[in-house]
Amino acid sequence: MANVTLVYSTSCGACPAAKELWKGLRIKHSFSYREIDILSPDGQELADRHAIRATPASIVDGKLKFIGVPSRESAEKALGVRPPDK
Repeated sequence: MANVTLVYSTSCGACPAAKELWKGLRIKHSFSYREIDILSPDGQELADRHAIRATPASIVDGKLKFIGVPSRESAEKALGVRPPDK
């Protein structure tokens, strides 16, 4: 099961869209999800470790995957979800 951490800021205009995306995907797919404010001690530690300078930042399985709001397709690919057959 994938593990997603969204690093956000309360003053970030794009962060609510990123939260909505990941929460929506969590309903559809099984993965661990948490949100961390970049100004919190845990957020600062993640920002330092991953050189995060902007939010939203999505960390998937311990690796920084996205800065900004990813597309649904990109997020599902990062989760290891196969696209539906056409």
